[in-house]
Amino acid sequence: MSLKSVDLNGKVETLSFDIISPIIAKKTNKQSMFEQIVAENAGARQATVSTKTRAEVRGGGKKPRPQKHTGRAQLGSTRASHCVGGGNAFGPKPNRNYRLYLNKQAAHLALKSAFKEKEDYLYILENTNITKPSSRIIKILLEKLEILTKKVLFIGNDNKNLINSAKNISRVCAKNWNQVSTKDVLHADFIFLENGTVEKIAKIVA
Repeated sequence: MSLKSVDLNGKVETLSFDIISPIIAKKTNKQSMFEQIVAENAGARQATVSTKTRAEVRGGGKKPRPQKHTGRAQLGSTRASHCVGGGNAFGPKPNRNYRLYLNKQAAHLALKSAFKEKEDYLYILENTNITKPSSRIIKILLEKLEILTKKVLFIGNDNKNLINSAKNISRVCAKNWNQVSTKDVLHADFIFLENGTVEKIAKIVA
């Protein structure tokens, strides 16, 4: 299997697939990818939703009926959760921790499996010496490769100019090598790895 490299001028060359093999799983593990994406989605929850308990809703200060001799159940307040207008029992409150945790081995396997799923759509991005951020450079590159309308992921090698150049284009996601997630990889149609990122990601997922 071959791997393609491309520079910012759109010139495509063929490389050995061995270059990228350290971050590619030998076999896709769908279970690890599923669990990792569930964990990523859970960690992204802001936990700002809040409901009022019976202590927080308004009203219900007076005992609604006598304690005895009515033939009905005792009731001290109309703000109880089973009453109309009452508080919410066991409702969500803010600052709840929704995070789920996977062990490192499973998380690394999920990322390598995601790259395995996209191995036919990977590019090594060469000669990325951009003096200042320019969305036009990235847009021209995508137009030459005829993927301007596709979902594209750029993984940078601590290159802020490259990331800032790509992130303002529609359907393009740009992240540094230590910020990319399993969900980012699976969501993209095409992935561009800046030269040098493979070695750094390989050290993490090894």
